[in-house]
Amino acid sequence: MSPPAGLARHILPLLRDAEHVRNMQLADWDDTIRLVRQARLLGTVAHRLRDQEGPWTALPTRVRGHLQAAINYSAYRVQLLRMEMRALDQALPGDLPVALLKGAAYLALDLPLARGRMPNDVDLLVRRTNIEAAEAALGSAGWKMEAKDPYDDRYYREWSHELPPMRYPGHALEVDLHHTIAPVTSRTRADDDLLFEGLQSVPGSRFLVLDPCDQIIHAAIHLFQDSDLHGQLRGLVDIDGLVRHHLSDDAQAWSRLVDRAERHRADRVLWYALHYCRSWLGTPVPESLALAPPPRWARRSMDWVFSRACPPRIPDVAPSLGERLADTLGQLRYHRLRMPPALLARHFLHKTWVAVRPRAIAGARSAD
Repeated sequence: MSPPAGLARHILPLLRDAEHVRNMQLADWDDTIRLVRQARLLGTVAHRLRDQEGPWTALPTRVRGHLQAAINYSAYRVQLLRMEMRALDQALPGDLPVALLKGAAYLALDLPLARGRMPNDVDLLVRRTNIEAAEAALGSAGWKMEAKDPYDDRYYREWSHELPPMRYPGHALEVDLHHTIAPVTSRTRADDDLLFEGLQSVPGSRFLVLDPCDQIIHAAIHLFQDSDLHGQLRGLVDIDGLVRHHLSDDAQAWSRLVDRAERHRADRVLWYALHYCRSWLGTPVPESLALAPPPRWARRSMDWVFSRACPPRIPDVAPSLGERLADTLGQLRYHRLRMPPALLARHFLHKTWVAVRPRAIAGARSAD
């Protein structure tokens, strides 16, 4: 599937090749900078351009200022993340195995795709049997859970793959404590034994990280099952960066990726991830990969929704009818994949009641 015209004009070419800046006029940068910032990729693009002297010096001065500011702000956010990780290291028991997920893991491993990120949280992973000990340690050290009603607390603890977010008072970043990488009620369920057996150490750190193939699979699950797809271009860029760094043209590594995806029951989401990475970002994915495609109707439906929901949008421009419909379908798909029908109906009724109850009470009081 060809990428949407709005992305294909400048954003995707910039992500593929920094030399594309030579094809851009100053006027082209107005919407491009706004869209890339909206996609949380301005720091990423800025680093890729600055890493190459030719494209960086070819930038208009005004544009270079915006990009340098994004680089500076990214460095600040990364420093906050490092500070949070040091605090977590001191708070968590030394004999408790703890893995970093997503952005924190990319930073700890010093992966190329970590350059320019602007993290908002730290994602940690422990075995489910250890999650109460980890929660207690963080609570004793001062981290507090975001206020949740009893239903939300139960939802997180019984049906989700993580606890409610925690934050240390005064700290900028929240901490998400996971016990697996997909909701326990979802259609995609990770093989936890395989997941934890594959954990790898990080030189100079007490923290662990996922197996390289599991990092890719987790990113695919996060984008194509655990999100509504709206404005999620950065998730696709992450998968592209992980594939390029971990797999390259290693046939055995690709075969291992497919095998682990099947064992995690994530082969469908991995197919979508690699399909859009290849068609939008030119990711080098082998044509002969032994990964069964979804049915034709599912592919066509996803193409329609993803191409309208995923791209960033100018905030002060009203979305089109197609974009609004794609957002709604993305939300419905997200909930359908996360919960079985009975639980989804219960969840919907509770959230509806929570939304309408204050208005009902206000109406009753005004009637009095």
